[in-house]
Amino acid sequence: MSGPGLPLSYFEYPWRRRGLDHDRFPHRNLPQAKPVVWPGNKRVALWIAVHVAHYPMDMSQKPFAVPGGMERPYPSYWDYTQRDYGNRVGIYRLMRALEARGLPATVLMNAAVATRYPALATEIAAAQWEVVVAGMDMGKLHHGELPEAQERAQVQESVGILRGAFGGKIRGWHSPAHSQSMRTLDLVAEAKLDYVADWINDDMPYAVRTSAGPLTAMPLAWDLSDQRLLFQQHMATEEFVEQVLRALKTLSAEAAATGGGRILTVTITPWLMGQPHRIHALGALLDRILDHDEVWPATGAQIVDAWAAP
Repeated sequence: MSGPGLPLSYFEYPWRRRGLDHDRFPHRNLPQAKPVVWPGNKRVALWIAVHVAHYPMDMSQKPFAVPGGMERPYPSYWDYTQRDYGNRVGIYRLMRALEARGLPATVLMNAAVATRYPALATEIAAAQWEVVVAGMDMGKLHHGELPEAQERAQVQESVGILRGAFGGKIRGWHSPAHSQSMRTLDLVAEAKLDYVADWINDDMPYAVRTSAGPLTAMPLAWDLSDQRLLFQQHMATEEFVEQVLRALKTLSAEAAATGGGRILTVTITPWLMGQPHRIHALGALLDRILDHDEVWPATGAQIVDAWAAP
């Protein structure tokens, strides 16, 4: 029986089923997963993922407010310039910190960054960072009310722009603000990408089914991201550092106990971690991580390949 003013179609949900309401992957408990051996028999793969994004000044609050998005009515130069700081100032501090330690990075990049900041795209290419497509910009989300043709166009356009800007093979996808419709993964596989970093339900990669072929889901750790801890939860930078180090301790112990490798994802944002009062803390964190001989620094694609190796 429908409520007042609600059509019967409101109660129709074609994806309803047991579990997660989809058949993208079979259920798996991590302790029962096949052990993964990283190169050199290292216990923990270090994946440094850098969000490089464009936040349009007129971005909508629908279908949901984007974490880190515009908080004030248009035109909010306060919000816009803080994010823009990351792409003009903070990102270069991150580059220097990683280069000084010979660390690889994966950049989760909105396609709009490559067109609006071409000099930055050139610097990222020179640094040999892996590029993952993060949609068009933070205002163009993926959601259930988006027409299929429009979503396909967004995926194809963003992939095309970044492939054109960086050449070579771009393999990964990250939806802006982890947003997805029921068809996003199908469209990502259709665009000839092979891994996705949107879901936060595991510590290790796993296979995902799509109508256009398989994808690998990579664990982009939201609970350890600077956006979560520093921006949303207002933690001190020192607490962010300690959270990451506690995670490393736990993951290394699990790897030693199970004989299977683990992944420590350090997710950082230039307009947050690239601030002058935080960059030294980031460098000290990286040094403490590298003091552990069991750590293997790698890009997302390198981790996917090692995980998939027989």
